[in-house]
Amino acid sequence: MRSKSVELMLRIKEYIEEYFERYSSTPTVRQISASMKISVSSAHRYLVSMAEKEMLTYENGVLSTTKIDMMSPAFRPAAIVGSIPCGTPDEREAQVEEYLPLSVSFFGNGEFYALRASGDSMIEAQINDGDLVIIREQQTAEIGDIVVALTDEDKNTLKRLCFDKRQQSYYLHPENKEMDDIYVASLRVQGVATHVIKTL
Repeated sequence: MRSKSVELMLRIKEYIEEYFERYSSTPTVRQISASMKISVSSAHRYLVSMAEKEMLTYENGVLSTTKIDMMSPAFRPAAIVGSIPCGTPDEREAQVEEYLPLSVSFFGNGEFYALRASGDSMIEAQINDGDLVIIREQQTAEIGDIVVALTDEDKNTLKRLCFDKRQQSYYLHPENKEMDDIYVASLRVQGVATHVIKTL
């Protein structure tokens, strides 16, 4: 693998910190690649290399530097995605629209992302098309939670988790009386919805 340019690393670090000062969030890998005029995959590899050199931290797509940590000790960035994130790190980064700073005092600690809702399957839970749903990444949930679930058909969906006592099985309930409950052979919880952000 070709050696990385130290000069470019310093430019990337400076760009990230200046971007944060202006927007209170860090840029996406796609934005970094456009600013530095390199490919998205190259930008991702540079960030990984910079993290290895401790020039910044880069975990699960979240960027930070010592300077940023000093500027925002009470906020955590959450990726805004148009669909449920999955795939390789490069593929997940390609889905990120931007990063949203979340107040730790309001949202709590943990790993979060913001899912842009699509469709009308959850309208009776006041989740409408285009709303931002804040998702806490976790693999467990309580009955009645609104969850991001991966079904046995390898499909991700945002629905309410329910349990059928008669059939002794879990099912996913759309909050729309015009839609049927979804029964699946198995499902895996990938996150729990905690808040909804709307545009008034």
